[in-house]
Amino acid sequence: MVNHLILLCGIVFLFAPIWMVFCSSTHTTATLQKEGLQWWPSTSLLNNYRSVFSLEAGASNAITAIAMLKNSLIVSVGAALLTTVFSWLFAYALVFCRLRYAGVLFSITMATLLFPLEARFINTYEVATSLGLVNTHLGIILPVLSTALGTLFFRQHFLSLPKHLIEAAMLDGAGPTKFMIDIVLPLSLPRLIAIFIVSFIIGWNQYLWPLMVTSDESLFTLVRGVRFMGQESGPGMALLMVTIIPPMLLLLIFKRWILEAFSSTQ
Repeated sequence: MVNHLILLCGIVFLFAPIWMVFCSSTHTTATLQKEGLQWWPSTSLLNNYRSVFSLEAGASNAITAIAMLKNSLIVSVGAALLTTVFSWLFAYALVFCRLRYAGVLFSITMATLLFPLEARFINTYEVATSLGLVNTHLGIILPVLSTALGTLFFRQHFLSLPKHLIEAAMLDGAGPTKFMIDIVLPLSLPRLIAIFIVSFIIGWNQYLWPLMVTSDESLFTLVRGVRFMGQESGPGMALLMVTIIPPMLLLLIFKRWILEAFSSTQ
């Protein structure tokens, strides 16, 4: 009984902010500015969400909900895909390719976790400028790649694989590529999905770096759009609710894979 009560309290604590955002998105801007965030729904839901999807703002009317959603998806999927692929390949090389300085390379990779993107904005912006990446999707994507976390995750997984798999592959004459695709890849699938989802959410929630590296209104993301519309307005809260939905859907759809990846010991 106590365990269920604790679990229920945890669920309420986690979902209370989402419920508050949803309820606030059904109130008028005047109500929100006067009374603050709301805990109960009202009657302005359709008007607020209609305002979001009919938005055309900016000097060239390039700031729209569809454009911001498209930009967020491009940045998030790109960051997640590159992070997952690079992390998986690097971890595979560290564990199975017998690199001479594998320990040193791994330590250097892990050291990047000590320097968050916000701490290296100036240098990163200078590099992005010299490469012509300002006001591009690639300029937003590359600096937010979280390869260190993925490398650590995949490396520990590879080290836990049974050694008889490697011996059997060698006896069958499987080369590094065949071993990687036919044996390691299927065993890594849940973890690949888990890292993809985590990286997607990291890329989706980025605000400061896209704000710094892009001035083109056509490259605004949803997170930046919430700030643009105002967090104390009904349409702004509606856009915030729209921003929450894609990552939440991904978590719900791939919940089983994520739990398997983080709970399995093999």
